[in-house]
Amino acid sequence: MMLYPTVQDLTNEKVNRYMLVIATAKCARHLIDKANDEHELEESRKSENDRYGNSKEAKTDYEILLSEKPVSVAVQKLYDGDYSIVEE
Repeated sequence: MMLYPTVQDLTNEKVNRYMLVIATAKCARHLIDKANDEHELEESRKSENDRYGNSKEAKTDYEILLSEKPVSVAVQKLYDGDYSIVEE
């Protein structure tokens, strides 16, 4: 199975595979934490809306991460430039 974007697409003179793996893991963890926080907030809002008869059906980051793996989302965000790898 071919993965896109490829490792060669994501690496260059400044970014090696090791840096790519670390950045992807950190990005995926950030996405998971953000989605979990949003899910908890949405659950509390949903209970309040149910109490008052209001409901909102918008797809949250939590639901997106349920359909796609966090590492895949992280790799795509790195490739698209939403996140960048910074050398320390």
